[in-house]
Amino acid sequence: MSYRYPGAASLALKGVTCSIGSGEVVGLVGPAASGKSTLGRLIKGLIEPTGGLFTAEEDGGDQAKAPAAFRLKTVGWAGAHPEVQIFAPTVRAEVAFGAANQGLSGGELDRRVNWALQVAGLKTNGCLERHPRSLSGGERRRLALASVVAMRCRFYLFDEPTAGLDLNGHRSFIALLRILRDEGCGMVWITHDIQSLPGVVDRLWGLEDGRLALNRSADDIDWSELRRKMEQGISIKN
Repeated sequence: MSYRYPGAASLALKGVTCSIGSGEVVGLVGPAASGKSTLGRLIKGLIEPTGGLFTAEEDGGDQAKAPAAFRLKTVGWAGAHPEVQIFAPTVRAEVAFGAANQGLSGGELDRRVNWALQVAGLKTNGCLERHPRSLSGGERRRLALASVVAMRCRFYLFDEPTAGLDLNGHRSFIALLRILRDEGCGMVWITHDIQSLPGVVDRLWGLEDGRLALNRSADDIDWSELRRKMEQGISIKN
């Protein structure tokens, strides 16, 4: 796929071809302005490609078009600053909002809220009726993640989810990824924190100047060399 922003002289993404499977965690790296956020917006369905298309495998194994409306429902998205999306008057209402819009109610909704808070690393005891703004910065970030995973999407996109988290928060996020992977969810983790990826991601995508310069199994990545290239501004192309 390719993408050009309205009025832009050049493409932000240039012929990017990639895929993600159920239960797969993909790291997405690249320098500033390489196209990471644009690719994330496309995956989520916030925008449509200028050229190319998305497809999704159906139950029978056939490929079908996956337009923006499909991706909006199928991909859970936590932006680079997910805590700014918080709007509800209580923790419970914040986490319940998306799941309730999917039709959940009563005890089923309560169970979903409690599950999401637990996997996001927030204790439910004494927390549900608190105002989100009374939480610490790290707790608000975990709350925002909980509100996304409460919708039990097939795929998730996390944009710099560990920024601003302490060590415990970071560990909670890694644990969350593993829980979602075990449930068969596919995930894309956009990050500059390359040292957090080894042992967690299954595949790595690297963008440079809007092109997919790297698309390899995590087992085939020399992480020290990749970090050196990123720090020195050297091309990471395969």
